[in-house]
Amino acid sequence: MGSSISRRDALRAGAAGAFSILVAGSVDAIAAPSASAMTRRAVGYGPLVPDPAGVLSLPEGFSYKIVAETGVTLLESGQPTPSDPDGTAVFEDGTNYVLINNHEIGGSEAFRVPTLEGLTFDPGAGGGTTNIVVDAEGNRVAEYVSLAGTHNNCAGGRTPWDTWITCEETEARAGGALQYDHGWCFEVDAFDRNANLDPVPLKFLGRFSHEAISLDPADNRIYLTEDANSPHGLYFRWTPPAGFTGGKGALRALALSEGGDTAGTLEPPRPSRSRRSSASTRTPMPTSTSTAPTTSWSTRTVG
Repeated sequence: MGSSISRRDALRAGAAGAFSILVAGSVDAIAAPSASAMTRRAVGYGPLVPDPAGVLSLPEGFSYKIVAETGVTLLESGQPTPSDPDGTAVFEDGTNYVLINNHEIGGSEAFRVPTLEGLTFDPGAGGGTTNIVVDAEGNRVAEYVSLAGTHNNCAGGRTPWDTWITCEETEARAGGALQYDHGWCFEVDAFDRNANLDPVPLKFLGRFSHEAISLDPADNRIYLTEDANSPHGLYFRWTPPAGFTGGKGALRALALSEGGDTAGTLEPPRPSRSRRSSASTRTPMPTSTSTAPTTSWSTRTVG
């Protein structure tokens, strides 16, 4: 494990409690593709070395830097870093790295995502995303709000065109502080701040308790997981409408187009089953004629 890691491979995103942390270590330990390296990986990275700061103990050869801390570091707009950092993706522009960080805020958390003008979906909701910019050495450069006014942003997924889909893990309806229904997905850009203005829910991906998504670059189908109990959540597939071409701004444009709320086809695998009470009735999606190679899918009502 003696080789030094490149800057491209060194930066890894992680979270420990209220921190956003970059971790670096040996490239052999992290990525080694050879059989001998896989043998080493099977026995682990070695014992943890106690962290004198009491934040994150790592194996020998690894290090970390704190780039954001809830209630301590400040956003560009002057407010403290929000509570409950969760799903994260890292993007590179050739000079800096950007971590898009979900904030799973849905209640009485001390530090809500500030509802800034032009970046807010629902002023009554406290979740959202922040973008943390670091340089090639892992040093914090900036942190700013990229989406506000969403609810319980848990996980998500990155797209082939280097944006982040952040997912609301909730089925909360409008009422009380909330001005709108929640349980949507939103697209967030790592670098283009203007692309994040006037956030648009991707309603064609369904309104339910979203967990994560994965987008197939071959056909732009999106696969989505649901975090739910009584009954347990399902695994969904969204097939875009004919003629859809993926790329930056394409999902937003589709959502804003005529019939955009139900564009494409959203379906879970068969057999379908009764899922929700009348309090969370979902909007019917168009019938699909496509099937996955090894899985049977059935049209569902989700919305």
